Amino acid sequence: MSKASLSATELTELTVGLHRLAKNLWWTWNQEAQELFGELSPRAWQNLYHNAMAVLREVSDYELRVRLQDQAFAHRVREVLAKFEAYMHEAKTWGRQNAPQLINNPVAYFSAEFGFHETLPIAAGGLGILAGDHAKSASDLGIGFVGLSLFYREGYFQQTINQDNWQVEVYTLLNPRNIPVEPVLNAKGEPLVCAVEIAMQQVYFQAWRVNVGRNPVYLLDTNLQENEPRYRDLTLRVYGGDSTTRIMQEILLGVGGVRLLRELGVQPS
Repeated sequence: MSKASLSATELTELTVGLHRLAKNLWWTWNQEAQELFGELSPRAWQNLYHNAMAVLREVSDYELRVRLQDQAFAHRVREVLAKFEAYMHEAKTWGRQNAPQLINNPVAYFSAEFGFHETLPIAAGGLGILAGDHAKSASDLGIGFVGLSLFYREGYFQQTINQDNWQVEVYTLLNPRNIPVEPVLNAKGEPLVCAVEIAMQQVYFQAWRVNVGRNPVYLLDTNLQENEPRYRDLTLRVYGGDSTTRIMQEILLGVGGVRLLRELGVQPS
């Protein structure tokens, strides 16, 4: 392995940069970034659904710093991080030149699901993939955009076939520490909690932010102790429950989403 005389400061900058990159879904549509995470731990990359966040949790800080002492690998990391920073701070985007009014007053895009990547399995199919592609395209174009959906903590099921040749649905609990989401916090640095009235009761929710390139998508989450079990499970699974559940989900997403944007000071177009 070729060694580079990286200082402690340079190593810290690269490790911090990789962790920041892993929390932004930009890497899911950049092949060079994916290759970096895949090389850090091929086993984890393969077994953990190509999840950059999970890979960085599998690789110790010491191991990461040792890998960065390889001159060629460190050079590639710098190049990818430089492209990411240039992308995030590009001034002459299509949106700024052709739709500048959307910078301060972004489009608010409400969808029951967003299909971004297998890392974040909160979509069932076509509608989610379309919504996810709209979010990515808005980011690439530099269009002011904010997405709103629900944080399904068990996501959408994976199917297997049992010994009797019947389909079996398997749900996996999503751990926010292992996926590219971050809690939305209030001025005190605590999770921001809002409420919406559903069936004559106050239902409380928090929100998680997904960084999709330049734009955020907020996921509403009712899994709070303040709520009754039936309301906590409103955001349990993609299209879970019955028709009543889905009506309540629509109220949560529509009314709750607008309330969240107000709390964040976002005034959509």
